[in-house]
Amino acid sequence: MAKLILTIESNNRLTIELKGGKKVIDYEDLTISQNLDTLLIRSIDKLILRNRIDRLSLKALEIRGYMKLGSVSSMILGTIMSGLGI
Repeated sequence: MAKLILTIESNNRLTIELKGGKKVIDYEDLTISQNLDTLLIRSIDKLILRNRIDRLSLKALEIRGYMKLGSVSSMILGTIMSGLGI
């Protein structure tokens, strides 16, 4: 069972962690910018492919940290969550 955790470190930094149980399998660091949507999708795809994980085996998605409600970045994170169907 794999879990995807998106952590907002600051106003311009985001970490994506792929966990299996309590162990971190892999991670990516991103800079939040105008093309966050594309970067986020590509990074999640890269993590899943690099670790040979089936998207259907993702059982949870967690968003941590603080981001202003209604900001474009928070809407993108919400859309990614909906798109993964978790």
